[in-house]
Amino acid sequence: MKHFNYALLCAAAMMAANAAAADDVITLDLTKPSNPETLSFGDDGAWDKLYDGNGDYTQDFFEAQIFIFSHLGMADWNYWEGFAPCKSASMTDEGSYSAGCMAGGGILLDENGNILTDENGNATVSASMPYIVGYYSTMMSAEPSCQILFNDGAAHEPVGVYVTNFPTAFYNCLYGGGTARAFVNGDKFTLTIHGVATDQTEKTIDVDLVTYSNDIFQAIRGWKYVDLTPLGKVESIYFTMNSTDIGTWGINTMTGFCLDKLMVKAGDSVGTSLASATNGNITYDRAAMEVVLPQSEFAIIYNTAGQKVIATEGTRISVAGLDKGVYLVKTANDALRFIK
Repeated sequence: MKHFNYALLCAAAMMAANAAAADDVITLDLTKPSNPETLSFGDDGAWDKLYDGNGDYTQDFFEAQIFIFSHLGMADWNYWEGFAPCKSASMTDEGSYSAGCMAGGGILLDENGNILTDENGNATVSASMPYIVGYYSTMMSAEPSCQILFNDGAAHEPVGVYVTNFPTAFYNCLYGGGTARAFVNGDKFTLTIHGVATDQTEKTIDVDLVTYSNDIFQAIRGWKYVDLTPLGKVESIYFTMNSTDIGTWGINTMTGFCLDKLMVKAGDSVGTSLASATNGNITYDRAAMEVVLPQSEFAIIYNTAGQKVIATEGTRISVAGLDKGVYLVKTANDALRFIK
C-alpha cells in the first residue's frame, strides 16, 4: 500500500499557488475593494449591503481589483443570492445563509501578495480577513446567480481559487435540517466551476464539497486550493451546485459555499460580455456610459429579466440612467452584452 505525505502535498499546493503570485497574476484581495470602495459588516460578519439592490430581478454587483461579483438583493423579501463579502469566523450552524465558513476566516497574504502558510503548508487563516460567500439559486436571476466578470474588458486565464464549505450547507449534509436530510452512503454535494470563453464555449471543473461513501462522511473543512488552469482563457466564470438530496422543488441541501483568493493571469484580449466590450459594429464605452454605433440605427437594450429598458435610434446611446447590472443591446445585425 502506498502512503502519501499530506504535509508535502499541502506544501506542493502552496508552491503552485504562490507561483501564481507573479507579476502577471492578479489575486483577489478583499481588503482592496473598488466598488464600493469600503466594505462594512454587521455584528455577525455579514455584509451590511446584502439586501440593497434594485428591488427587482436585475443583478447588482460589487467589485475588487478587476473582479466583478454578481449580487441580487431584495430588501422587501429579505432575500439575496449570488456573491457577498463576509467577515465572520463562525463555523457553527446558526440557520444563517449570510455569514460563516468552515475554514474559520479568510486567507492572509504577505506584503508580496503570496499566500501565507503554516508549518504544515496550509493557508494561514485569520478571522479578521474578509472572503466571499456564494449562494447559488436558479429562482430569481436570468443570468447565472453566481457569476464573476472582469471590469478591464479583457479575457483572462484563471490560475486557481480556494474554496470551502458554508456552515449551514455542511451541517445540512451532516445532520439534516429544514427540507434537507442527513447524507447516507452514495450521497454527494458538488460545486461546479464554469469557465466561459469569448466564443461562448464552456469548460468545467467539479469540486466535491461533501461525499459519503463506505460509511465515511468526508467534507472540506479548511480552504482547499483548486487548480483552474484547465478552464483556459475565459471572459467570465460562474458557479453552480448539485446534491444527491433532491426534492420536489429541487436541491434540498442549502446551496452555499465560500471562496477566497481567486487568481487569474492578466488579460490581453477583448471579450463580448465584459465591462468595456466590442462585438461586430457595437461598442460599449464604460467611461462615458454610452453604447456606440458606427452609424445611426435603431437599437433596443434589455435587462437580465428580458425587459426592454431603452429603444431609440442614434449613434451614441446613453445608459447613464440605467441601474447597475448586465444588459443586452440589439440592432438589426448585431448584439452585445455589457455591464454598467
